[in-house]
Amino acid sequence: MNKVYVFIALFFVLVHQEEAIGQEIDNQFWLNYSLKVKTPTKFSYGGDIGVRGVWSNSEWNQILIRPSANYKFNKTFSVALATAIFYTDNNYTSNITEFRIHQDFNVEWLQTKWFSMFSRLRIEQRFFTYQDNSISDEFRVRGRLLLGAQSQDLKWFGPKRPIYFQLLYEGFQTFGSDNTEFLVNQGRFHIAFGHRIAKNWKYEFHFIEQSSRLYETSGLKVGQEIFRLRLFHTINLKNSKPTNPENEEDRVDDFN
Repeated sequence: MNKVYVFIALFFVLVHQEEAIGQEIDNQFWLNYSLKVKTPTKFSYGGDIGVRGVWSNSEWNQILIRPSANYKFNKTFSVALATAIFYTDNNYTSNITEFRIHQDFNVEWLQTKWFSMFSRLRIEQRFFTYQDNSISDEFRVRGRLLLGAQSQDLKWFGPKRPIYFQLLYEGFQTFGSDNTEFLVNQGRFHIAFGHRIAKNWKYEFHFIEQSSRLYETSGLKVGQEIFRLRLFHTINLKNSKPTNPENEEDRVDDFN
């Protein structure tokens, strides 16, 4: 248990270091519903829908739809493929429609009695269409590397509805021109609280410190604080007897 607290303390140290090199420009709220359907094979499918926006005003709002499929080779390795539509409504600049394809390579590489660790490499192909005809449509490729740690289930509120904590960092690297993308993501630090409220339902609340830069060439770093609520629903089509939900969980597969 003490090791979990050490991870949480390290998170706050990293957050304050990130704030020291940037300035906050907005607070955001993200809301997601995620569905995962497990089949009798190693294949699963599902997706998520969500909304995002600025907490204090309606400067911009975003809607996303992201169907996905996953194949789990064993307890350690899995891969995933997804497509997505992101529509961003901007009050002061052109509205944007982004069509995205991504491939995930997931590893759950450490299990202890206190916590588990996982990682994910994601490659995204991003196609941008701008409502303003004076801005040319664009294509970019982005790489994302996520590293995470999750506590084992904690039965502080009873064995049937355990809770858990997560600590995560994700770095971004865009290949190609970013000249028309206002905020170019560079990194996200997460601390999250999760609660299994039923056999097939859980929710997570994430506090995220995100660092970005203004356009590709300005070099000015800015920060955003993001509050994210995620609701997860799992449908198990397997004919076998249900097992411990903690053992059945694919931690890295659930993170988008």
